[in-house]
Amino acid sequence: MKKKFVYTLIVLCLFKISYAQNNTSAYSILGIGDIENSYLDRSTGMANTGLAMASNRFLYQANPASYSYLDDKFFNVEVAARFKSVFYSGTPVVNTSANNSTDLQFKKFVFAIKLKPRWGFSLGLLPYSTSNYSFYGQKSISGVNASVNAYYEGYGSTNQFYIANSYRISKHLSIGIQSSWLFGQLQQQETILPTGINDSALITNRNIFLGNLYFSYGLQYHTRLNKNWSLSLGATAALKTKLRANYNLQVQSGTTYIINNQHYKDDFMVLPQTYNGGIAAVLKDKFTFAIDYGFQNWNSLNYKGFSYALVNSNKISTGFEYSNKVKVRDLLYEKYFLQAGLYLNNSYMQIYGQQINDYGLSLGAGGSFTRAPWLSLQGAFQVGSRGTTSNGLVQENYTQFNITISFRDFWWVNLKHYD
Repeated sequence: MKKKFVYTLIVLCLFKISYAQNNTSAYSILGIGDIENSYLDRSTGMANTGLAMASNRFLYQANPASYSYLDDKFFNVEVAARFKSVFYSGTPVVNTSANNSTDLQFKKFVFAIKLKPRWGFSLGLLPYSTSNYSFYGQKSISGVNASVNAYYEGYGSTNQFYIANSYRISKHLSIGIQSSWLFGQLQQQETILPTGINDSALITNRNIFLGNLYFSYGLQYHTRLNKNWSLSLGATAALKTKLRANYNLQVQSGTTYIINNQHYKDDFMVLPQTYNGGIAAVLKDKFTFAIDYGFQNWNSLNYKGFSYALVNSNKISTGFEYSNKVKVRDLLYEKYFLQAGLYLNNSYMQIYGQQINDYGLSLGAGGSFTRAPWLSLQGAFQVGSRGTTSNGLVQENYTQFNITISFRDFWWVNLKHYD
């Protein structure tokens, strides 16, 4: 047992060296920023196609109903990190010698266990959205047909601490509910640049503090069609949720504070209804084929401005996995797995009438350590493109590598004593 924890701590300490240069995206100025589309789990190499997926050993976090399929008397811990590199192109990109950025960050820490033979439980910390942008633009002057040069900068994130419960109603059907506390802070700065020699820059800082409860619900159905094929169905849903947002404002002209830390608004940001569905088929317990579809009803919020709007979002992904398994004493043990996937996401952002799309492909692989079978390593490589160079917009071509480490061991078990 001591060796297990020593090996695990060494691996976990590798995440401590993570640094962040912060990938920027002008699109993250809208709404609550870029919404995270991955749980960095077993489904990542399959383009995050995991709504219908469940495992006795690995975590599938797209659907809270999956935890009831974990092995009894075991607990699971997963941590994950991501490296991402982005290359920017388009007319607004002026400095072509500095048109890329890199980022390496720790992303999640989660725990799961079977509390009872039919009851699975999980808790953890996951990212929900990020905002990080920096660009120059034009700001129109209200009531006058003129504009001034401005600089916009912002950063921050929204995270979720969740508790999930899953219950297996029957051999084939399970349900789940995930209760999350969404929390975070967004810092936004607008600088109106001087128009004359004696003018001073006008700097406006906004700090937005976010927080509220968020619930999502899941359902999974698993059945074996015949000797070779098994089929799984999965669905999740989340209702419209008000996200409390408290705003603080500071306005500075030169060295003079016009407004200093004024609490000027106590309002809500709203998250829309979300519906997701997926199907997965497994051949001979080795070959998995899966497809997911997701929908977010942003149109119902009627959130729009002069050149932008939040619109309905759709995402479709498909994935394939090959699992190399060997039989030992009539039980199947997995040696390693290989994955591939494709995805297309019509995001909730529309700028100058152009919806910002995101598409790409992923490859993944993983397995357990030979000398430490309680540790598993999963890696996924993803390449994709978001945005467009038309209408004066920016295209973001990115590559990223995700790594997830899983630790699995026996939970406390009552042992029988014999005299």
